[in-house]
Parts: sequence; structure tokens; C-alpha cells
Amino acid sequence: MKRFIVLAAAAWCGCLISCVRVSALADYVYEVEPAFVQSNAASVARNVVLMIGDGMGAEHVWAAWLSNKGKLNITNLPVTGFSITTSASHAITDSAAGGTAIACGCKAINKQVGLDAAGNPQDSLAVQMRRAGKATGLVVTKTITDATPAAFYAHCKSRYNTAVIAESLVEAGFDVVIGGGAGDFTEEQKERLKKNTQLFELAAEKHCPPASERGGWLPERVKMALQTLEKDPDGFFLMVEGSRIDTSAHVNDLPETVRETLDFDRAVGAVLEWMKAHPDTLLVVTADHQTGGLALPGGNKEKGEVQGKFTTFDHSGVAVPVYAAGPGAERFTGVQENTTLAPKIRAAAGMEP
Repeated sequence: MKRFIVLAAAAWCGCLISCVRVSALADYVYEVEPAFVQSNAASVARNVVLMIGDGMGAEHVWAAWLSNKGKLNITNLPVTGFSITTSASHAITDSAAGGTAIACGCKAINKQVGLDAAGNPQDSLAVQMRRAGKATGLVVTKTITDATPAAFYAHCKSRYNTAVIAESLVEAGFDVVIGGGAGDFTEEQKERLKKNTQLFELAAEKHCPPASERGGWLPERVKMALQTLEKDPDGFFLMVEGSRIDTSAHVNDLPETVRETLDFDRAVGAVLEWMKAHPDTLLVVTADHQTGGLALPGGNKEKGEVQGKFTTFDHSGVAVPVYAAGPGAERFTGVQENTTLAPKIRAAAGMEP
């Protein structure tokens, strides 16, 4: 168990604002992959890895960067941009609409998954890639039926209609399914998933444990997913979600938020290591929204310390970062709507609009 120092908690304008300093011990700091160098890269991405830090704003990234003494795998990616996260119904999106925008390329109404603003079902990137003959997979740290992963396979007016979402996953026919949420499936559904997937794991009845208790579970599962999916001669699509960044930020727990973001960054490092032997792979790292209204009033990179203040227990409306590497990465620079990520990924993979 890592140790953190909590200095203070304060109230401001009637809204609780946590002010904490996180001090990372030496054994918590880790090395990162060298800056990404794209050599002899294919003009078309045969493989696509889309990594979503749920609730991960730029502030979360830089809090982790300070805590890891100025080093992150994410910040070594050569292309950066920003994604506008407003939904069809609200200035501040939820994960259902945010996930749908990324997965399907359309603005959606808060709480709805896989539907456009008019309520029409939309095929996700995962479904489109599977239709094109590619292997497909999902790896998440909360329930596999949670809003963001659900947007990649389900069409539902309520993100909380777990029964419909669970059956949609069973019918999707993905090759890799890893996450929590065993309690959301019947025994018959689990048997069908085991039979129809190459790699299947529901690691918890509900959400997977927090990063402070998971150890290296997420990076290891990402490696396992890559090793499974790489066998497909037509390539693959893999979505990885660092789901519990959002959970920690919702309760304004800065130490756990930093742990979750660093855990997600280690998973990015696992993908970058794998990409050394697979230069025909596009990696895109982004978020569905920012959670907690986090601000960073201080810190010390040399000591691995970060001071942070949360301004809300909910999501905020700021744009979130986009990072990319590999064939087609240059498409993701600048400020862009979250709905443009899916068509840019399709174009990088040589797929028709």
C-alpha cells in the first residue's frame, strides 16, 4: 500500500474543495517508455488501440506527471490535441453521451448509449471494425456494462438498463472481453461469452478493485489482450478504459485519482512497448469528459509532490486532451469535437467514411 500525505480540506463558497498534497515514495515512481519514434510506419493503420481515461482531464494527467517526477508514457506521444465534450442535451456530458460520441461519432443525449440525438441506433467503431474483418476487444476496470464500454456495443435509452446492455455484449461477438460486472450476467450469458470469445474475464461481481488494490492487473490484461488480438491477419481494434479515474475524482480523492491515472499510464506504456514490433498500429489516448473540476495550485516535480483542489463532485465542461501515435496520428492535432475521433480513426485504418 502506497503512502500519501493529506494536508488540508477546506470549504469555499459553500462548496467543499479538497486541497491535498500527494507525496510519491521512491518505489511508487516508475520509468516510462522512451519518446515514441515512428519508423517505417505503414501509411494505413492495420491495428487500432483506443484508450479512454474516464474523467481524465489535462489536470489529472499533469497531477500524475508531477507525482511521477515529470515522466509519463502519455506525454511521450508525439501528437496532441483537445476534444470538446458537450453532449446533444447538456453543456456538461455524462459518460453515456461522451462514450457514444467517441464510439459512434455522433452527439448523444445524456444517459443514452449507442443512439444519436434523434434516438437512432449507431454502429460503433468496434462493430464497424469487426464487420471489416478485424478482431475486436474491450478491457475496462469497472463493469463491462458501464456507460463508456456499453457505447461500443449497445443501443439503449438508459445506461442503467443493465439487462439489455449485458445481452447486447453477448451478441456482439467480440474476441476479448475483460472487466468487472460478473453480477450483471446470467450464468447462461457467461457461458455464451466464454464459448464465443478468445479471452474472457469478469474479474469482480461489480467494479474491479481500485488501483491501490489491483496491482498490475490493468497493464497485464492489456498485454494479454494484445497477444490474443495480434493473431488476426486482418488486424484488430482494442478499446481500453481506465474507468476508475472518474470514480476517484467524483469523491474528490486526489491520492486515488493519481494512482488510477498512473495505472492507466502504465497500460499506455504496455501498448507503446508492444508497438515497437508493430509499427502499423495507431494509438489514440483521450477521455470522455473531465471529472472533479481539478486544479493544481502547487507541487514539486523533483520530490514527486502535487497539490490539488477539486471544485465539484461532478463532471466539468472543459475540453479534454487527445494524444496519438502511429499511422494517421497527425489527424488528431488541434481542437476537435469528440464526434470527429471515430471518423478520423476509420480514415487512418483505411476504411470508407
